[in-house]
Amino acid sequence: MENNLLMRKHGKTFYWASFFLDNVKMQAIYSIYSFCRKIDDMVDEAKNLNIAKKKLLIFIDAWNKGRSHPVINVLNNIPKENWPNQKLVKMFLNGQISDIKFTSFKSEKALIIYCYQVAGTVGLMVCDIFGVKDKKMRYFAIDLGIAMQLVNISRDIYEDSARNRIYLPESLIGKHSPEDIAHPTKKTAAKIDLTRKKMINLANIYFASASQAIDHLPRGAALAVKLASSLYQQIGYQLIQTQYQHKEKRCYVSNIYKLLITLKIIAKFLITFKVKLKPHNKSLHKFITTLPDCHF
Repeated sequence: MENNLLMRKHGKTFYWASFFLDNVKMQAIYSIYSFCRKIDDMVDEAKNLNIAKKKLLIFIDAWNKGRSHPVINVLNNIPKENWPNQKLVKMFLNGQISDIKFTSFKSEKALIIYCYQVAGTVGLMVCDIFGVKDKKMRYFAIDLGIAMQLVNISRDIYEDSARNRIYLPESLIGKHSPEDIAHPTKKTAAKIDLTRKKMINLANIYFASASQAIDHLPRGAALAVKLASSLYQQIGYQLIQTQYQHKEKRCYVSNIYKLLITLKIIAKFLITFKVKLKPHNKSLHKFITTLPDCHF
């Protein structure tokens, strides 16, 4: 029940899409989401960096030694074979650790590596829940995770600046302080708008890649993932149409619009036939070729 409530509160898009899964898969997805969310919260909600480090180290020690821990315990309702594997958890933790000792990204490469760590890995964890072992299919799951994280970053620019973090790479926006982003001049706000559009355009390239493989997932999973992807992409479209401002409110898709998108996706899904899966675009993984399950 706790996993369900956490998903409903913080993962509204995924919660909406999850209703197309059977109950076993649904509960497993909730558990994976709670696992990742609680690790993320250990960093984001800590009063200071020392507390965040201490909490994360306690978790890492428990995970490596197979001990009980409140975060690990959220996985107890799913079979051990569906638990996130060690290499993916390590990559996910590397992303969280980089948030603790955060330094602004200099380039698109640093951005994509981070997106892989905190979201591409989650896409791979979901693959394990759905029983997707084909390495070529897993390339596309990484792409979907990266696309969604690029949207997250584009949506949370103001919130992140309040945490002294700027995920927009300097290669796109130039060098700025969190204060510059939190209280932008008109010139800086215009640069943020332009950079956000570039980020969303980049996300759409990864969305387009991922969409090729979704129909090749098990049927219930395919509909749920297609819907989650479409709803996230809609957030990106809405962001492009807004202008960045101080104390920006979080962008979301209204329930009415979610329903309309859902009906459209279902109608299209019912008349769509599988086509041969095209080869994955290797260049999308050019910065992450050495990381687990990436296209090298």
